Amino acid sequence: MTGHQKQLRVLHLGDISGTSRNVIEIARGKGLDWSLRGVPAGRGANAALIAGRRMCDLVTVRMLRPRPDILHINYGVSGYYGWGRNHVVLHLHGTDVRQDLNSRVLGPVVRRSIATADAVLYSTPDMADAVHALRPDATWFPAPLPPAAGTIVAPTQPRTGRRVFFASRWDDSKGAVELVRAAESLRRDRPGLELLGLDWGIHKDQARAAGVTLLPHMPEDRFRAQLAGADVVVGQIAFGALGLADLEAMAQARPLVARFTLKHEYGSQAPLFNTVDADPATLVERILDDPVEAERIAERGRQWALEHHSAVVLEEKLEAIYAGLADRGQHHRRHQ
Repeated sequence: MTGHQKQLRVLHLGDISGTSRNVIEIARGKGLDWSLRGVPAGRGANAALIAGRRMCDLVTVRMLRPRPDILHINYGVSGYYGWGRNHVVLHLHGTDVRQDLNSRVLGPVVRRSIATADAVLYSTPDMADAVHALRPDATWFPAPLPPAAGTIVAPTQPRTGRRVFFASRWDDSKGAVELVRAAESLRRDRPGLELLGLDWGIHKDQARAAGVTLLPHMPEDRFRAQLAGADVVVGQIAFGALGLADLEAMAQARPLVARFTLKHEYGSQAPLFNTVDADPATLVERILDDPVEAERIAERGRQWALEHHSAVVLEEKLEAIYAGLADRGQHHRRHQ
Protein backbone atom coordinates (compact mmCIF):
# COMPACT_ATOMS: atom_id res chain seq x y z
CA MET A 1 0.00 0.00 0.00
CA THR A 2 1.45 3.36 -1.00
CA GLY A 3 1.47 6.42 1.20
CA HIS A 4 -1.26 8.36 -0.58
CA GLN A 5 -3.54 5.32 -0.58
CA LYS A 6 -3.67 5.45 3.23
CA GLN A 7 -4.82 9.07 3.04
CA LEU A 8 -7.52 8.69 0.41
CA ARG A 9 -11.04 9.39 1.64
CA VAL A 10 -13.40 7.17 -0.31
CA LEU A 11 -17.17 7.63 -0.27
CA HIS A 12 -19.44 4.95 -1.71
CA LEU A 13 -22.89 6.22 -2.68
CA GLY A 14 -25.60 3.57 -2.61
CA ASP A 15 -25.08 -0.15 -2.29
CA ILE A 16 -26.29 -3.02 -4.45
CA SER A 17 -26.53 -6.44 -2.78
CA GLY A 18 -23.82 -5.56 -0.29
CA THR A 19 -21.19 -4.96 -2.98
CA SER A 20 -19.80 -1.84 -1.33
CA ARG A 21 -20.51 -2.90 2.24
CA ASN A 22 -18.43 -6.06 1.80
CA VAL A 23 -15.28 -4.36 0.52
CA ILE A 24 -15.65 -1.44 2.95
CA GLU A 25 -15.60 -3.89 5.85
CA ILE A 26 -12.22 -5.18 4.66
CA ALA A 27 -10.88 -1.67 3.98
CA ARG A 28 -11.82 -0.37 7.41
CA GLY A 29 -10.15 -3.37 8.98
CA LYS A 30 -6.97 -2.18 7.28
CA GLY A 31 -7.40 1.35 8.63
CA LEU A 32 -8.55 2.91 5.35
CA ASP A 33 -10.97 5.84 5.30
CA TRP A 34 -13.78 4.29 3.25
CA SER A 35 -17.43 4.99 4.05
CA LEU A 36 -20.89 4.23 2.69
CA ARG A 37 -23.79 6.62 2.28
CA GLY A 38 -27.26 5.59 1.13
CA VAL A 39 -29.21 7.43 -1.55
CA PRO A 40 -32.98 8.00 -1.68
CA ALA A 41 -34.93 5.20 -3.31
CA GLY A 42 -35.58 5.65 -7.02
CA ARG A 43 -38.86 3.75 -6.98
CA GLY A 44 -41.92 3.37 -4.77
CA ALA A 45 -43.25 6.95 -4.91
CA ASN A 46 -44.45 9.44 -7.50
CA ALA A 47 -41.83 10.86 -9.85
CA ALA A 48 -41.97 14.42 -8.46
CA LEU A 49 -41.40 13.25 -4.89
CA ILE A 50 -38.49 11.03 -5.94
CA ALA A 51 -36.92 13.87 -7.93
CA GLY A 52 -37.26 16.26 -4.98
CA ARG A 53 -35.65 13.83 -2.56
CA ARG A 54 -32.84 13.12 -4.99
CA MET A 55 -32.15 16.82 -5.61
CA CYS A 56 -31.99 17.60 -1.88
CA ASP A 57 -29.64 14.68 -1.36
CA LEU A 58 -27.42 15.77 -4.26
CA VAL A 59 -27.02 19.19 -2.64
CA THR A 60 -26.15 17.53 0.68
CA VAL A 61 -23.50 15.34 -0.92
CA ARG A 62 -22.00 18.33 -2.74
CA MET A 63 -21.69 20.16 0.58
CA LEU A 64 -19.95 17.31 2.45
CA ARG A 65 -16.72 18.38 4.12
CA PRO A 66 -14.08 17.16 4.01
CA ARG A 67 -14.71 16.29 0.39
CA PRO A 68 -14.03 12.66 -0.53
CA ASP A 69 -10.98 12.04 -2.67
CA ILE A 70 -12.81 9.25 -4.51
CA LEU A 71 -16.56 9.11 -5.16
CA HIS A 72 -17.70 5.54 -5.93
CA ILE A 73 -21.27 5.62 -7.25
CA ASN A 74 -23.30 2.44 -7.39
CA TYR A 75 -25.92 2.15 -10.14
CA GLY A 76 -25.97 4.08 -13.39
CA VAL A 77 -29.12 6.09 -12.69
CA SER A 78 -27.36 7.66 -9.68
CA GLY A 79 -24.36 8.67 -11.79
CA TYR A 80 -25.40 12.34 -11.84
CA TYR A 81 -23.92 12.64 -8.33
CA GLY A 82 -20.56 12.61 -10.08
CA TRP A 83 -21.27 15.08 -12.87
CA GLY A 84 -18.68 17.86 -12.79
CA ARG A 85 -16.52 16.12 -10.18
CA ASN A 86 -13.09 14.53 -10.37
CA HIS A 87 -12.09 10.99 -9.35
CA VAL A 88 -15.51 9.45 -9.92
CA VAL A 89 -15.98 5.68 -10.18
CA LEU A 90 -19.31 4.62 -11.68
CA HIS A 91 -20.27 1.03 -10.83
CA LEU A 92 -22.95 -0.55 -13.06
CA HIS A 93 -24.87 -3.49 -11.67
CA GLY A 94 -27.35 -4.93 -14.17
CA THR A 95 -30.79 -3.40 -14.56
CA ASP A 96 -29.20 0.00 -15.11
CA VAL A 97 -27.65 -1.41 -18.30
CA ARG A 98 -30.13 -4.10 -19.36
CA GLN A 99 -33.19 -1.87 -18.87
CA ASP A 100 -32.54 1.73 -17.79
CA LEU A 101 -29.98 2.39 -20.53
CA ASN A 102 -32.75 1.95 -23.09
CA SER A 103 -35.30 4.06 -21.21
CA ARG A 104 -36.40 7.32 -22.83
CA VAL A 105 -36.20 9.10 -19.45
CA LEU A 106 -33.36 7.33 -17.64
CA GLY A 107 -31.22 6.39 -20.64
CA PRO A 108 -29.69 9.87 -21.14
CA VAL A 109 -28.75 10.00 -17.43
CA VAL A 110 -27.03 6.62 -17.57
CA ARG A 111 -25.21 7.39 -20.83
CA ARG A 112 -23.91 10.75 -19.64
CA SER A 113 -22.82 9.20 -16.34
CA ILE A 114 -20.91 6.47 -18.18
CA ALA A 115 -19.28 9.02 -20.47
CA THR A 116 -18.15 11.43 -17.75
CA ALA A 117 -16.96 9.09 -14.97
CA ASP A 118 -13.20 8.71 -14.54
CA ALA A 119 -13.56 4.93 -14.23
CA VAL A 120 -16.45 2.63 -15.08
CA LEU A 121 -16.98 -0.81 -13.53
CA TYR A 122 -19.64 -3.39 -14.42
CA SER A 123 -20.56 -6.30 -12.20
CA THR A 124 -21.39 -9.18 -14.58
CA PRO A 125 -19.69 -10.09 -17.87
CA ASP A 126 -22.98 -10.35 -19.79
CA MET A 127 -23.09 -6.52 -19.60
CA ALA A 128 -19.73 -6.15 -21.36
CA ASP A 129 -20.85 -5.47 -24.94
CA ALA A 130 -23.36 -2.77 -24.01
CA VAL A 131 -20.96 -1.04 -21.62
CA HIS A 132 -17.89 -1.25 -23.85
CA ALA A 133 -19.85 0.30 -26.71
CA LEU A 134 -19.99 3.46 -24.57
CA ARG A 135 -16.75 3.07 -22.57
CA PRO A 136 -14.14 0.78 -24.15
CA ASP A 137 -11.97 1.20 -21.03
CA ALA A 138 -14.68 -0.08 -18.63
CA THR A 139 -13.55 -2.85 -16.26
CA TRP A 140 -15.38 -5.96 -15.16
CA PHE A 141 -15.55 -6.00 -11.35
CA PRO A 142 -17.39 -9.06 -10.00
CA ALA A 143 -19.58 -8.99 -6.92
CA PRO A 144 -17.63 -9.60 -3.69
CA LEU A 145 -18.85 -12.14 -1.19
CA PRO A 146 -19.55 -10.97 2.36
CA PRO A 147 -16.41 -11.57 4.45
CA ALA A 148 -18.38 -13.96 6.68
CA ALA A 149 -19.23 -16.13 3.66
CA GLY A 150 -15.69 -17.49 3.66
CA THR A 151 -16.39 -19.37 6.90
CA ILE A 152 -18.32 -22.63 6.79
CA VAL A 153 -21.32 -22.21 9.10
CA ALA A 154 -23.26 -24.83 10.99
CA PRO A 155 -26.58 -25.76 9.34
CA THR A 156 -29.74 -24.93 11.26
CA GLN A 157 -30.78 -28.57 10.75
CA PRO A 158 -28.78 -31.72 9.95
CA ARG A 159 -28.69 -32.62 6.26
CA THR A 160 -31.11 -35.37 5.33
CA GLY A 161 -29.93 -36.30 1.85
CA ARG A 162 -33.19 -34.99 0.37
CA ARG A 163 -33.26 -31.24 1.04
CA VAL A 164 -33.28 -28.98 -2.05
CA PHE A 165 -33.05 -25.22 -1.54
CA PHE A 166 -34.05 -22.81 -4.33
CA ALA A 167 -31.89 -19.82 -3.40
CA SER A 168 -33.03 -17.18 -5.92
CA ARG A 169 -36.10 -15.02 -5.83
CA TRP A 170 -38.91 -16.22 -8.09
CA ASP A 171 -38.50 -13.61 -10.84
CA ASP A 172 -38.00 -13.82 -14.59
CA SER A 173 -34.51 -12.36 -14.21
CA LYS A 174 -33.56 -15.55 -12.34
CA GLY A 175 -35.31 -17.99 -14.69
CA ALA A 176 -38.25 -18.52 -12.35
CA VAL A 177 -40.60 -20.15 -14.87
CA GLU A 178 -38.09 -22.89 -15.57
CA LEU A 179 -37.31 -23.22 -11.87
CA VAL A 180 -41.00 -23.71 -11.06
CA ARG A 181 -41.14 -26.35 -13.77
CA ALA A 182 -38.14 -28.08 -12.16
CA ALA A 183 -39.87 -28.06 -8.77
CA GLU A 184 -42.97 -29.61 -10.31
CA SER A 185 -40.86 -32.33 -11.91
CA LEU A 186 -39.03 -33.12 -8.67
CA ARG A 187 -42.27 -33.22 -6.69
CA ARG A 188 -43.75 -35.63 -9.22
CA ASP A 189 -40.71 -37.92 -9.67
CA ARG A 190 -39.29 -37.83 -6.13
CA PRO A 191 -42.16 -37.12 -3.73
CA GLY A 192 -39.95 -37.62 -0.65
CA LEU A 193 -37.84 -34.53 -1.33
CA GLU A 194 -38.03 -31.45 0.89
CA LEU A 195 -38.24 -28.47 -1.45
CA LEU A 196 -37.47 -25.09 0.13
CA GLY A 197 -37.31 -21.59 -1.33
CA LEU A 198 -37.70 -17.90 -0.63
CA ASP A 199 -41.05 -16.18 -0.19
CA TRP A 200 -39.99 -13.55 -2.69
CA GLY A 201 -40.64 -12.75 -6.33
CA ILE A 202 -43.51 -12.37 -8.78
CA HIS A 203 -43.73 -16.15 -9.38
CA LYS A 204 -43.65 -17.19 -5.73
CA ASP A 205 -47.28 -18.34 -5.74
CA GLN A 206 -46.54 -20.70 -8.63
CA ALA A 207 -43.56 -22.03 -6.68
CA ARG A 208 -45.76 -22.64 -3.65
CA ALA A 209 -48.31 -24.42 -5.82
CA ALA A 210 -45.50 -26.59 -7.20
CA GLY A 211 -44.81 -27.87 -3.69
CA VAL A 212 -42.02 -25.55 -2.54
CA THR A 213 -42.13 -24.51 1.12
CA LEU A 214 -41.41 -20.78 1.09
CA LEU A 215 -39.36 -19.23 3.89
CA PRO A 216 -39.82 -15.61 5.02
CA HIS A 217 -37.12 -12.97 4.78
CA MET A 218 -34.25 -13.81 7.13
CA PRO A 219 -30.95 -12.29 8.29
CA GLU A 220 -27.80 -13.10 6.33
CA ASP A 221 -26.47 -15.56 8.90
CA ARG A 222 -29.70 -17.59 8.86
CA PHE A 223 -29.77 -17.57 5.07
CA ARG A 224 -26.18 -18.81 5.03
CA ALA A 225 -27.15 -21.59 7.46
CA GLN A 226 -30.03 -22.59 5.16
CA LEU A 227 -27.55 -22.88 2.30
CA ALA A 228 -25.18 -24.91 4.46
CA GLY A 229 -27.95 -27.31 5.42
CA ALA A 230 -29.08 -28.03 1.87
CA ASP A 231 -28.10 -31.19 0.04
CA VAL A 232 -28.56 -29.33 -3.24
CA VAL A 233 -28.79 -25.58 -3.89
CA VAL A 234 -30.55 -24.44 -7.06
CA GLY A 235 -29.55 -20.97 -8.21
CA GLN A 236 -30.37 -18.64 -11.07
CA ILE A 237 -30.50 -19.92 -14.63
CA ALA A 238 -31.41 -16.90 -16.76
CA PHE A 239 -28.29 -14.95 -17.75
CA GLY A 240 -25.41 -17.38 -17.44
CA ALA A 241 -23.89 -15.34 -14.61
CA LEU A 242 -23.74 -16.35 -10.96
CA GLY A 243 -25.59 -14.27 -8.38
CA LEU A 244 -24.45 -13.64 -4.84
CA ALA A 245 -26.71 -16.38 -3.46
CA ASP A 246 -25.10 -18.83 -5.90
CA LEU A 247 -21.63 -17.73 -4.83
CA GLU A 248 -22.58 -17.99 -1.16
CA ALA A 249 -23.71 -21.58 -1.76
CA MET A 250 -20.38 -22.35 -3.40
CA ALA A 251 -18.50 -20.71 -0.51
CA GLN A 252 -20.42 -22.99 1.85
CA ALA A 253 -19.19 -25.99 -0.20
CA ARG A 254 -22.68 -26.98 -1.29
CA PRO A 255 -23.45 -28.61 -4.66
CA LEU A 256 -24.86 -25.86 -6.86
CA VAL A 257 -27.18 -26.17 -9.86
CA ALA A 258 -27.07 -22.96 -11.93
CA ARG A 259 -26.32 -21.65 -15.41
CA PHE A 260 -22.77 -20.51 -16.08
CA THR A 261 -21.54 -19.45 -19.54
CA LEU A 262 -18.69 -17.08 -18.65
CA LYS A 263 -15.61 -19.29 -18.74
CA HIS A 264 -13.44 -16.88 -20.71
CA GLU A 265 -13.98 -13.92 -18.38
CA TYR A 266 -12.85 -15.95 -15.36
CA GLY A 267 -10.19 -17.98 -17.13
CA SER A 268 -11.65 -21.22 -15.79
CA GLN A 269 -14.99 -22.99 -15.76
CA ALA A 270 -16.85 -22.76 -12.45
CA PRO A 271 -17.19 -26.18 -10.74
CA LEU A 272 -20.96 -26.58 -10.55
CA PHE A 273 -23.79 -28.57 -12.10
CA ASN A 274 -24.42 -26.44 -15.17
CA THR A 275 -27.90 -26.17 -16.66
CA VAL A 276 -26.29 -25.52 -20.03
CA ASP A 277 -25.80 -29.29 -20.18
CA ALA A 278 -29.08 -30.53 -18.64
CA ASP A 279 -32.28 -29.25 -17.06
CA PRO A 280 -32.28 -28.34 -13.33
CA ALA A 281 -34.42 -31.26 -12.16
CA THR A 282 -32.16 -33.80 -13.89
CA LEU A 283 -29.08 -32.26 -12.28
CA VAL A 284 -30.67 -32.29 -8.82
CA GLU A 285 -31.41 -35.97 -9.21
CA ARG A 286 -27.84 -36.62 -10.39
CA ILE A 287 -26.47 -34.97 -7.25
CA LEU A 288 -28.74 -36.92 -4.95
CA ASP A 289 -27.81 -40.18 -6.71
CA ASP A 290 -24.05 -39.56 -6.43
CA PRO A 291 -23.39 -37.55 -3.24
CA VAL A 292 -19.66 -38.39 -3.19
CA GLU A 293 -19.06 -36.85 -6.61
CA ALA A 294 -21.33 -33.95 -5.69
CA GLU A 295 -19.28 -33.17 -2.57
CA ARG A 296 -16.06 -33.32 -4.58
CA ILE A 297 -17.34 -30.77 -7.07
CA ALA A 298 -18.75 -28.65 -4.25
CA GLU A 299 -15.37 -28.43 -2.53
CA ARG A 300 -13.75 -27.34 -5.78
CA GLY A 301 -16.53 -24.80 -6.15
CA ARG A 302 -15.74 -23.33 -2.74
CA GLN A 303 -12.10 -22.82 -3.67
CA TRP A 304 -13.09 -21.24 -7.01
CA ALA A 305 -15.64 -18.85 -5.44
CA LEU A 306 -13.19 -17.60 -2.82
CA GLU A 307 -10.42 -17.19 -5.40
CA HIS A 308 -12.58 -15.03 -7.69
CA HIS A 309 -15.09 -13.38 -5.34
CA SER A 310 -13.47 -13.01 -1.93
CA ALA A 311 -14.00 -9.51 -0.50
CA VAL A 312 -10.31 -9.48 0.44
CA VAL A 313 -9.20 -10.04 -3.16
CA LEU A 314 -11.65 -7.53 -4.61
CA GLU A 315 -10.94 -4.84 -2.01
CA GLU A 316 -7.31 -4.95 -3.11
CA LYS A 317 -8.39 -4.48 -6.72
CA LEU A 318 -10.40 -1.41 -5.73
CA GLU A 319 -7.43 0.03 -3.88
CA ALA A 320 -5.44 -0.25 -7.11
CA ILE A 321 -8.20 1.45 -9.12
CA TYR A 322 -8.45 4.31 -6.63
CA ALA A 323 -4.68 4.70 -6.49
CA GLY A 324 -4.59 4.93 -10.30
CA LEU A 325 -7.14 7.74 -10.27
CA ALA A 326 -5.21 9.61 -7.57
CA ASP A 327 -1.92 9.19 -9.44
CA ARG A 328 -3.55 10.40 -12.65
CA GLY A 329 -4.83 13.49 -10.87
CA GLN A 330 -1.43 14.28 -9.36
CA HIS A 331 0.24 13.85 -12.74
CA HIS A 332 -2.30 16.19 -14.36
CA ARG A 333 -1.78 18.89 -11.71
CA ARG A 334 2.04 18.72 -12.07
CA HIS A 335 1.77 19.34 -15.81
CA GLN A 336 -0.76 22.16 -15.75
